[in-house]
Amino acid sequence: MSAGRVALVAVLALSLLGNAVALGGALKLQRVKTALLGEAAAAQSVVFPAEIRRDLRRALEARRDRIDPALAAAVAARAEVVARGAAEPFDRAATEEAMRGFRRDLNALLDLTQETVLDALGARASGAPLN
Repeated sequence: MSAGRVALVAVLALSLLGNAVALGGALKLQRVKTALLGEAAAAQSVVFPAEIRRDLRRALEARRDRIDPALAAAVAARAEVVARGAAEPFDRAATEEAMRGFRRDLNALLDLTQETVLDALGARASGAPLN
């Protein structure tokens, strides 16, 4: 068997393996979606229409100067939870404190994002320009 044929068989085998992994991932994602949302919700995609999604993207982009720091704070707070939770010896009080900080930063991010989404939807409904 020539080197070219061996390479071709190897590439085909890798391609099949990649397809199998991708299919397995998609099936697992569908199972998780069904477990979280239930059969009916998992069967349909629940998203805003394209025009509204476009407006939401614009609104979120317009507030990046506020959203990005809030996101960075939440990411840093989560890292602190992991660091304190993995520390030896384990300090429950320190880990709980880090978890409270993470919850606070995550709530601030969610509040900001929710405000942005509601402002964009309200502007769209009233015909006002997005800020």
